[in-house]
Amino acid sequence: MPRRAEWSKDAVRLVAARQLGLITSAQLTSLSVPRSTIAWSEQVGGMFSWVLPGVHRFEGSGPLTRDQENLASLLCGGFGSMLSGARALELYGVRAARRRSFGGDQWALVLVPHERKRSSREFVRIERTLWLPEPRSLGLVLAAPPARAAMDAARACTVEDDVRALIFEVVQRGITTPEALSDERIRGQIRGSRFARLALEEVFAGVRSVPEGDVRRIFESRGVTGLLYNPMLYLPDGSFLCSPDAYDPLTGTALEVDSREHHFSVQSWEATMLRHGRMTAAGLGVLHSPPSRITRQPDDVVDEFCRTQSSRLGWVPTVVVRPSSPAA
Repeated sequence: MPRRAEWSKDAVRLVAARQLGLITSAQLTSLSVPRSTIAWSEQVGGMFSWVLPGVHRFEGSGPLTRDQENLASLLCGGFGSMLSGARALELYGVRAARRRSFGGDQWALVLVPHERKRSSREFVRIERTLWLPEPRSLGLVLAAPPARAAMDAARACTVEDDVRALIFEVVQRGITTPEALSDERIRGQIRGSRFARLALEEVFAGVRSVPEGDVRRIFESRGVTGLLYNPMLYLPDGSFLCSPDAYDPLTGTALEVDSREHHFSVQSWEATMLRHGRMTAAGLGVLHSPPSRITRQPDDVVDEFCRTQSSRLGWVPTVVVRPSSPAA
């Protein structure tokens, strides 16, 4: 009778401990653990439990953590795979990626080489791709670069404002650049990229947030052109004055979109009042609007801006204007 292979539970525990309690079938085979032992243990609720094809949990119970799911997804994808989409962006600290519309609560997107035969199962969504970027190491996880992850997340989302919020955040916080996002959009699938394309058009126009983008849209829908969005305004002595959300350089009319969140603290409210005073002292015509009014009363916002423009015809602003950089 053939002698059964001997294996060390301590050796298995050591490998699993380095992988958040997870271990692959290949690793178990290399440690001489019989497949029959694994199958029997999983059936009776023993030391091994099935997670994904080729991935097991050792001496653990209860729901997997988000980190365990992410690592298990990569172990299932195999060598060269990487996390992308919303879950990768979460690891980069992108707040907008946590919105339900991106699907991060339900599944993890894993990119694998196109020639590899893998299929989506449970909480992992496999995407075979001809274009695998150079991954970034984020702890135990390999993740796609932020631009690729953002575009993959955007293509999977059907809520336009959520895509806009995502694109604006990664650019505004310097997580990636508009140019890198544009390159990824052109290089990747066109299907599902419309919202990202529209958001990038806003970014290159100087828009930094969804409310500011809404301002640009309502002005353009009314035929109000020639405005600058988030330009940098300086006083004649070279000192920085402000960066209004929308600005008419011919009449010095400025619109500031002030959210309630920004004014929760006394310090924020006082800073806004100080900036308003400096802008007025420099001769600008300053209007303020909360984001909710832009949504509910867009025509009133445009009409007030246009009336202010008309009242200031012939006015020559003394400020120096520098257009906003998309990543500013």
